[in-house]
Amino acid sequence: MLTELTENLQRTLPDAPLHPRITEIGEVIYVGDGVIRLQGLPTAHIDDVVDIETESGIVKALILGLSGESIEAVVLGDYTSIRQGDIARSTQGVLQIQSGESLLGRVIDVMGNPLDGKGPIKSSIWMPVERQAPGVAKREPVTQQLDTGILVVDTIIPLGKGQRELIIGDRKSGKTTLMEAFIMNQKGMDITCIYVAIGAQKAKIRGLHQRLEKAGAMDYTCIVVGSADEPPSNNWIAPYAGAAIGEWFMDHGKEAFVVFDDLSKHAKAYRQMSLLLKRSPGRDAYPGDIFYLHSRLLERTCRVNKGAGGGSLTGFPVAETQNGDQSEYIVTNLMSITDGHIYLDINLMHEGIYPAVNSGASVSRIGGSIQPPYLRKQGELAGSIMARYNEVKSYETLNTEISEDTEREIKRGKRMLEIFAQELALSLRHDEKSILLYLVTSGRSDNIELPDLRAIRVAMVDFYRAGKYDDLREKLFKDKDLDAISSMIDLFFADYAASSPITAAQQLIKPKEAVEAPLPIVPDPKSAPDAHP
Repeated sequence: MLTELTENLQRTLPDAPLHPRITEIGEVIYVGDGVIRLQGLPTAHIDDVVDIETESGIVKALILGLSGESIEAVVLGDYTSIRQGDIARSTQGVLQIQSGESLLGRVIDVMGNPLDGKGPIKSSIWMPVERQAPGVAKREPVTQQLDTGILVVDTIIPLGKGQRELIIGDRKSGKTTLMEAFIMNQKGMDITCIYVAIGAQKAKIRGLHQRLEKAGAMDYTCIVVGSADEPPSNNWIAPYAGAAIGEWFMDHGKEAFVVFDDLSKHAKAYRQMSLLLKRSPGRDAYPGDIFYLHSRLLERTCRVNKGAGGGSLTGFPVAETQNGDQSEYIVTNLMSITDGHIYLDINLMHEGIYPAVNSGASVSRIGGSIQPPYLRKQGELAGSIMARYNEVKSYETLNTEISEDTEREIKRGKRMLEIFAQELALSLRHDEKSILLYLVTSGRSDNIELPDLRAIRVAMVDFYRAGKYDDLREKLFKDKDLDAISSMIDLFFADYAASSPITAAQQLIKPKEAVEAPLPIVPDPKSAPDAHP
């Protein structure tokens, strides 16, 4: 009977080989505010993902540190259900996030879960959240300008594709709004944008999403959200997730830029995690590896050669200053990592200048080599005008006489500030920026009052876009004969002044040079014939 049963089982059951799966397990020995300590898992590595078996389901955690006694890990999700003694299973894998063009137009959390109610993310592309930055042999020099559409940035502080530019300023100085304008102005530029919110309020992210969607910018943008009411581990992992999404586009020959808003909150989240893990605090209670926290992130933004994909990933880390103090610990760390910084001055905003970019305290180490020749010349002139204005503007408030040259420098600096003031909805092309700068650098606006100049600035752009100035536009982009371009702009000013209802626009017409009458020729008395015999 037993033999017959065995034969029946052998005939009915498939003869499949057995593949046993061996999984390492450990135990939770400590639970903190978003952090845990584990025991066991003898072959675990840093950055490995482990599954914690809780009463409410599986919760993922990421290994941060290893010691002889225990394993430090951060919980990626709800840590309130984890209890001491829960089982931890090793996945033998690193943390990954979905990437690709399927993420454009979506709002996701740091784990890639959708937050916009548009259904699941349909992408089969996975990128590691932590990845080593490309080596020197894979990189290329930054040679192409990133057109932000903002006059003061593109002329005095030119940015390149693949650059890392720090954005700093006090609270409420317009840092996020400037980044929002950068994203909106990439419409039609074939550039992918990733905005990473770190420790942000969900209401603000919702407002940003609605404005970008209304402007049509979400078609090429992905928003990664690490909100203020989430555990510090989620805010810590957020910028790395955003960089991983952008790296896929860089690896496939595309242009992308990522905004990390902001890394001051990112550093505070990491400090909180480190203190909970009882790591030794250093300056301002930050852990000793706080510099490496940001350097390994920002080194991933670069331009790579064709062998490595041929694309670029531009990084815009944002950091907050306190009362204009640029010597704060995290800010100086980021300054030493990045290729320049844009300083937003709260005092300029109070004066009504927006975007409140302090050009004298901002720098881009890429330089003007990536700019068109005429725009580079005008940018240099504008920079020198603003530098001189910042030196002499205090004289105006003193009850002393000033020279005509100083008075002219103050007037010209004020008019340059007025030209730099720009509505964020208005994106300017390189040729339009050159014309507006020439308006001040040539001295044509010296005698125009600021309210009139404000009206002329807006009307002139509209007049230029409506007119047929293709020859001027082409020369402004490519030609190196700067004097010939200036003459063509003078003719354009004359066309605009002739049709402008603003009376002050007549000041733009170049005065004709007075031609002196030739002096009468007086004969030399020595060579004249003697009239008296």
